[in-house]
Amino acid sequence: MRPENWRYTIPLRWRTLFGRRKADEELSEEIRFHVERKTEELAAGGMPPEAARRAALVELGGAEQAMERCRDQRKLNWVQDFLQDLRYGLRLLRKSPGFTAVAVATVALGIGANTAIFSVVNAVLLRPLPYPHADRLVRVFDAKPQEGIPETGTSYVDFAAWRDQNHVFSTMAAAQAHDLTLSGRGEPLAVHTAVVTPDLFSVLQVTPLAGRAFVAEDGKKGATPVVILSENFWRSRFGGDRRVIGQTIELDKRAFTVVGIMPEYVRYPLQTPSEDVWVPLAQDPLFGPWMARPGGHWVSVVARLNPGVGPTQAQAEMAAIQARLGKQHPEQDAGWTVRIVPLDEVLVGDVKGALLILLGAVGLVLLIACANLANLLLARATSRAREIGVRTALGAGRTRIVRQLLTESAALGMLGGAAGILLAWWGVRGLRSLLPPDLPAIHPVQVDGWVLAFGLALSVAASFVFGLAPALFASGSRVQPNLREGAGRAGESGGRKRARRLLAAAEIALAMVLLAGAGLLIRSFQALVSVNPGFDARHLVKADSQLPQYQYSTPQQWVAFSDGLLARVRAEPGLRDTAVAVPLPLVSGFVNLGFTVVGNPPLPPGTVIDADYAAVSPEYFRVMGIPLLRGRWFNRQDSPSAPKVAIISDAMARQYFPKGNELGRHMHFGFPPNGDTDREIVGVVGDVRDQDLRQAPGPMMYVPFDQAPFWGAELVTRSGLDPASIAGAIRRDVATIDKDLPVADVTSMSAAISDSVAQPRFRTLILGMFGAMALLLAAVGIFGVISYSVSCRTHELGLRMALGATQASLLRLVLGESARLVLAGLAVGIPAALALTRFLATLLYGVRPADPATFIGVAILLVVAALAACSAPARRAMRVDPMTALRHE
Repeated sequence: MRPENWRYTIPLRWRTLFGRRKADEELSEEIRFHVERKTEELAAGGMPPEAARRAALVELGGAEQAMERCRDQRKLNWVQDFLQDLRYGLRLLRKSPGFTAVAVATVALGIGANTAIFSVVNAVLLRPLPYPHADRLVRVFDAKPQEGIPETGTSYVDFAAWRDQNHVFSTMAAAQAHDLTLSGRGEPLAVHTAVVTPDLFSVLQVTPLAGRAFVAEDGKKGATPVVILSENFWRSRFGGDRRVIGQTIELDKRAFTVVGIMPEYVRYPLQTPSEDVWVPLAQDPLFGPWMARPGGHWVSVVARLNPGVGPTQAQAEMAAIQARLGKQHPEQDAGWTVRIVPLDEVLVGDVKGALLILLGAVGLVLLIACANLANLLLARATSRAREIGVRTALGAGRTRIVRQLLTESAALGMLGGAAGILLAWWGVRGLRSLLPPDLPAIHPVQVDGWVLAFGLALSVAASFVFGLAPALFASGSRVQPNLREGAGRAGESGGRKRARRLLAAAEIALAMVLLAGAGLLIRSFQALVSVNPGFDARHLVKADSQLPQYQYSTPQQWVAFSDGLLARVRAEPGLRDTAVAVPLPLVSGFVNLGFTVVGNPPLPPGTVIDADYAAVSPEYFRVMGIPLLRGRWFNRQDSPSAPKVAIISDAMARQYFPKGNELGRHMHFGFPPNGDTDREIVGVVGDVRDQDLRQAPGPMMYVPFDQAPFWGAELVTRSGLDPASIAGAIRRDVATIDKDLPVADVTSMSAAISDSVAQPRFRTLILGMFGAMALLLAAVGIFGVISYSVSCRTHELGLRMALGATQASLLRLVLGESARLVLAGLAVGIPAALALTRFLATLLYGVRPADPATFIGVAILLVVAALAACSAPARRAMRVDPMTALRHE
């Protein structure tokens, strides 16, 4: 036999997908047999054995090529079979438009939701920071675990010591942030300003888009003031004109020379999507003078690890350095240690757990969708029993039928996946509008290549998940019963019935988990927004006006500005109730200061007691609706030259003056640049949640604004006018005093408080949507199972009616079947929900993960949804005509 014809002798069964290895082995054995036989023939003619073997190999050299042609032919046959199966499957789907539409919509819903949420997870968690060797970037914190301080900033003096004494970091940089006023370039603007040491861009290893980065000379006192613009700010304010390099701009009424433009992705440390600038710390009007102050924890430190140095080694060395500093400066550094955290973990913050929970929740939605579709395919496979029987009778093996049915599932999955990705692209656009403004998205949330790959992989996986069980059940059917019963639904096997009921119960269980989580978050959010912040936010509007410190450099100027602005605003119609406070609770951050109580024993070295701090005008408490409990308010007699006074909160009085003797006592504290001073406590007011609605009110101390002024004014006014009218009036009054002063953040306090709970609102809304989707899909699953069961039992129901069964008994029969499915699902779902909702504990406020009311309410909701879903099949069962049913069968 000629080698090129050997492929025709290979048994047909060897060419199947699952027989490829066997075919190769058999073919190789046949080739070796022919080579050995030819070698023997040549050797028998007198040729030496080695020469005979070489000659045989030359003569039969086409054998290996023949085997390769066989493999290629098998691959071609497999592709042809796949294309044939695909065409046939698409033809069937086209003939059943209703089924196809429902199946594609179900898959699209699950894949679209998963892909949309994955786009957020990808942008926030998965993609690396946009800096070279970002895994070496770390944040270095001061920490005092024994006093409940896991991490905080450090002083510039300590930072300088860290930088000079360590051997584990290649570079270190310090940073802070606040606003400076840009003027002389159109309308005055409060610009987000990163105040940094010159090494920051070396730490990040970033190159300017134009110009240069900071150099060491820029960080020295007396150097020419320079500024670097962000790409966003450069394009929005300067129109992308590169000629701005070398020009000067006015920040806080001081000329800064523009030396560079940083790319859009460089947003450290602010992480804001809006306009930003960077200035050297030594040249900053606010934080520059603080550089020489020992103590304080105001500067953030970022560093780059040396190659080969891990966080553990760096932690050990930095802890040793801090221990030495504690011995050298016990007043400031005793008891403090150092904590090192990767930069990406710091930037992500506490949103990682919440996003992973959302991703897991939307994965459950996809599982429910797959279970629903598997149920549909099982029902459809029953109706195709005759077709499967004919194919089996004609010689199709089980593998061939499984492959056919899985190909049809793959077609459904690809169609659903394509629709799901389109849905995700549309959904991401809407999702971006719902994202909390403080979400640390380093990269844009969008459908990019990685997200598309995720959607494609999810489509393939979903196709296998929902298609495998129906394919195995259909291919395992016996031939004769299928041919005898045809497509009759009465012929559904017990295994298929159990599988369909199991899938429906699984949907209920998964829906229970999702709805329990959604219910807990909803109850938590309701509890959060109903918290009393300690003041009345209704009809309150806030506005912020910062003063350029190079122009307004003295406390006397700050007092004159705030008094003049208050007088003008109060003269406006409807704005009589106006006050000044820095900072405002919940919306302007917080200031925490250490203090001592005069007359108390001195504290041990390194021990500090502290409280939150605010400077307010006399009308502040009345405007905010904060009650006076004891003593008196501030008044106009509390001037800069008058004795220094303070008012404390009820929580501070209870914690530090448990005997109720706080009035008349003196405390020693102060905020830069006013310095520490003794203040007499003249009043006690109600508690205010100034940091976070979720945090219980802590100690709070207030001082008169005139005695401790700030470089700006945060106005708060109570008025029935709309915020736009109030904003216009405040801007006019500020422009009357100084036309180059901006007015920023004009908003109602209610809206500002609402923004402070944006992240809880987002995750509650998203998980609530997933819960609603799960409930809908579970109800559809119950409806499908019960409806198909009723249609399969038409003959049985007719017999029951003929034998005297009442409509009520048939109704109980159908509802009982539905109830068993729901109870089975709840029996699994409730323990699973109890186990999984523990992961929500850190996201909940005012409600326990195992809240009985939530679980009972969700269970009742699922029962009601199941009863509603099976109501239509139940009514159809009650209307069965015995004679029609018996004649039909």
